[in-house]
Order: sequence, then structure tokens, then C-alpha cells
Amino acid sequence: MDSEPIQLNYLDDLEGFRRFVNWLHWAIAGVLLISALAIYVSSPKEPVRYLPLAGVLLSLLVSAGLTRHRPKRAVMVIVCSVWLMSSLAIVKFAGVHSASIIVYPFTIAMAGWVLGRRWLIALTSASGLLLLLLAWAEASGRFAPTPRATPLLVGCQIVAVLVIIAFLTYVARQGLMNSRNRALQLSSHLATQNAELAQQERELLVLMENVPAAVVSFDAHSRVRRCNRAYAALFGLEPQQVLGRAIEEFVPLSTLEQIGSKWQAALAGEAQHYRRSNHNPLTGAISWMDADVIPEFADGQVVGLFALVVDVTERVQAEQQIRALNAELEQRVEQRSAELAEAMQRLQQSRDELVRSQAKATLSAMVANVSHELNTPIGNSVLLAGTFQQMASELQRQLNDGQLRKSSLLKLCETLDQGSQMMQQNLGRAEALMRSFKQVAVDQVSERRRKIDLADTIHEVLQSLAPSLKKAKHRIELDIPAGIELDSLPGPLGQVLINLINNAYLHGFEGIDEGLLRICAHPEAAGVLLTVEDNGVGIPPEALPELFKPFYSTKLGAGGSGLGLSIVENIVVKMLGGHLSVSSTPGRGTIFSITLPSVAPDFASEQPGMP
Repeated sequence: MDSEPIQLNYLDDLEGFRRFVNWLHWAIAGVLLISALAIYVSSPKEPVRYLPLAGVLLSLLVSAGLTRHRPKRAVMVIVCSVWLMSSLAIVKFAGVHSASIIVYPFTIAMAGWVLGRRWLIALTSASGLLLLLLAWAEASGRFAPTPRATPLLVGCQIVAVLVIIAFLTYVARQGLMNSRNRALQLSSHLATQNAELAQQERELLVLMENVPAAVVSFDAHSRVRRCNRAYAALFGLEPQQVLGRAIEEFVPLSTLEQIGSKWQAALAGEAQHYRRSNHNPLTGAISWMDADVIPEFADGQVVGLFALVVDVTERVQAEQQIRALNAELEQRVEQRSAELAEAMQRLQQSRDELVRSQAKATLSAMVANVSHELNTPIGNSVLLAGTFQQMASELQRQLNDGQLRKSSLLKLCETLDQGSQMMQQNLGRAEALMRSFKQVAVDQVSERRRKIDLADTIHEVLQSLAPSLKKAKHRIELDIPAGIELDSLPGPLGQVLINLINNAYLHGFEGIDEGLLRICAHPEAAGVLLTVEDNGVGIPPEALPELFKPFYSTKLGAGGSGLGLSIVENIVVKMLGGHLSVSSTPGRGTIFSITLPSVAPDFASEQPGMP
């Protein structure tokens, strides 16, 4: 490439063209000035020779006004005026022998270079025709030109026109050099782009051949423009055997039936995704393909399609296996659900039986304790009855023997009075114990709802537990106002209290000789708040969240079943319709808080014994 720097071409841009027109104005003005001086020196007595110069000067002024907004029209005005004034000078003065003929090449060059081919042809034809007519007229004697201008004027005109032509030639050369340089630069740029395109072509080819999918490009008539080997292999072909062929020429009919509607939608401009089966005619293998078809647009029209086809046979087989496994799993789940429902039913029955068993166990323990407690008053009464019988026999003997004396009779009456009082006390104690036991036992067994006085119900429960509780030195204090009535289930309520009291005696007072258990009740708007508080060892914080879970016990394996508090919570919540909570401070004791409604919900009586 030529190392010469690129020079400014005045016709390359609008601003440069304006600059060129301005310089042309100054050059023509210089020629006019030189010509005017030459006329003044050589032909001072021929003012008519100034007319062409005056016409060109006037056109320069018009052209200067047009240069800023219409520079091409400004050149047009100059060319036309110079040509007309030169023609006028030629006709007026020396004819074909006039020095002004040299202006014609300038005007023709300007017309062809700046104004275009039509102006070039028009001015060339007009100039040639005018000169031929003048030559014919002069030769035939019909035109007699004036004497030629003075040599000074002719020389000045010729030199001035030559200078202008030299300027135009220089500008034309610079334009050609610029064009040449630009052409060389463009050629180099195109070579670089061709190399880049070749590299991109190679990279595209490598990418298409190594991508783990079949790639193909179609034109708007579904003819293959390019494809990789993986795509052609789907149909048992080589890429050269597919190029230029329409899709229906190599794709099996069964496949075309699968993708027909999708393909037409893609040709209509809508991207498509579908799954189809593929049959390889060489191997006979059946595979599954996921295809994405993307339209190619140009000026809003579909000019081609790009398709990416991925073999998903393994995925389809895996999905089929997963569906089969899901179906099998559903069957297993149904079977296990049925088994679990049956197990839950058995567990529910077991829990019901456990609650009943615990109630029966509690009742049995109460029976044993009450029986043991009744032995004392009944034994004392039997002993007194035997003593009374002996005294009656002794009295009868004294009467029969006539030995009855007043002192003996008085002593007998005193003894009978004391014995009767003792017997009455013992029988009264036995009667009260039996009455409390009977009420608690009936409530425990029947679980019937009735209106109860809370203080009386708790007192009866404590009375029934008295024989077993007196073995320890712990005290129970009651703070229950009289007159708190509930429409509830006294049996389950008693079972709750028995479990909490036994839990306090078994766990809360462990290692404590004399503990205190306080049972308090406070009326509330919708019921009553019942608290059972002990001053025992307390419960560790980490055990509180697990406390009401079945089979959780700090004494598990050492006499504790872990079901007592779980049953208590179920009875309070699901039978009595209340709420149970616990708070504890290790070393200071535990508080169980029970909120009970004034009227227990109906479901409690509809599901007896269901915790």
C-alpha cells in the first residue's frame, strides 16, 4: 500500500465542498481582476470587453449567496455564467480565434466533475456545436469577427484559465489519491474481515460437529442450508447427502406426520418445541428426540429455520422407569397407608384400653386402700360388739343368779355408753369413707357428665386417696372457694387430679420428707383456673417440651410408664375441653395450670374414654 498520507478531497464532505466552492470563487475573481487590468492596459477604448467580465462577476455574487446552503447549485451558477459569458465574448469578438475558447475545457471539466454526466454531455455538445457554427459562418462569409484581442489580454486570459485548470487538476488528483487510498484501506479491511469470517466459519464448523446435539439450518422452503454430521446420522446419511434437499425428501413419512403442524407453525414465525420419535433406517434403532425450531427473520419475513435436536432417549426411559416406580410406590403407599390406618386404629383402641386400665388400676388401688382403711373402724366395731355380747351374757347370768347389784348395773351402763360412742364413731368413719369411695368409683366407671361443685368433687377425690396418702408425711392444702359449679365430667376430672397428685408424690417429692402440695381454684369469665403446685425438686428445662409426649418419663425402666401426663393432657383437652400447661423451677417446685370451661363440650360425652 502507498505510504503517502491521505490528503483532503474537497468533494468528500459537505464542508469540504463548500470550501472548494469558495476557493473557486476567489480563483475566478482573480481571473476577472487580471482580465480587467489587461483590458484596461491593452484596450482602454473598448469598454464593451468589460461586459462578459461584469456578467461573470454578477454570477459570482449569486453563487456566493448559494454556497452555504446549496453549494452544488452555486457551482451550477458559476459554470453556466462562465460558459455563457465566454460564448458571448467568442461570438462578439474573434469567433473561433478568440482566446476565450480556453474557458470551455474549464466549464466542461467542472460540469463533468461536479454536476454529473448530463451536464458534461450538454456543455460539451453546446460548446462543440457553437464552435462548429461559428467556423462554418466565418468560412462561408456570413460571420465577420472583430479583430483579435491584444496579445497581453490573450496571454493573461490563457494564463489565468491555465491556473484555474491546474487548481482543478490538483484537486482532482487529490480526490483520486484519496479514493485510491480508501480503496486500498477498504481492500485491507475486507481481507481482514475475510480472514475473520474464515476463522469464524472454521470455529462454527468445529462447534457444530462437536456439539452434543444435531444442528441444522433450513431456508424458507424447508431446504437444508447447513447441518452437522449428527443431524445427517439421524437418517443414516452423510451431511453432503442432505445439503440442498427439502425436508420431505429424506425425513420418513412417520416423522413428518409427527412434526407437520409444528413445522408449519415455525414457518409462520412461531418458535416451536416438541418431542418426537426417530427411526434410524440403517440400524433400525428407535430413539426419542427433543427439537427446538427457531425462525430466522429478515424485514419481518421468515427466511429460514434453525433446528436443534437433542437425543433424550435415556431421559425418556428414565421417565418411564420413574412413572413405573411411582405407580409401584403409590401401590405401596396405599398398602402401607391401609396398614398404618389399621395400626392407628389398634393403637387408638390400645390407648382407650390403657386409659380404662389406668382408671381400673386407680380404682383397684383405691379399693385396696379403702379396704385396708375400713379394717380399723370395722374391726373396732366388731370388737365392741363382742364386748357388748359378753357384757349382756354376764348381765343375764347375774340376773339368773340373783346377784345383780346396782353398782354392777351402773358400771355396765357406763361401759355400754362409751362403747356405743366408740362404735358410732368407727361406723361413721367407715360410712363417710365408703360414701366418698362410692361417688369417686361411680364417676370413674361411668364418666357421665353432671353438674358438680368443684370443692366437693376435689374433697371426695382426696378422701378416696387419703388411705394411700397418709403413708407419707406430705401435706395437701386446698384453696377452693365454695360455689364454683361446673357442668362437666367428674370422673375424668378426678382421674386428672389423682394422676397429678400421684406424680407429685412419686417424682416431685423425691428425696423430700415433708412436702407441700397446694390445689387452688380461681373463677374466670368462661370457667375456672385450677392449679396443682408443689414445692418439690422441679423439672429440668430440657424436659419441659417433652413432658406430655407419650412414653416420656424420667423414671422409664424404674417404675414409670411415661403415659401419665400424656393421658392427663388428652383428658383435659379432648374430654374436658380445657387447656393444660406447666411451669417449673428446678429446686423450687412445679405448677400445673388447668383451664376448664364452665360447660364441657358435647364431644367429651360422645367419646367416653377417648383421650
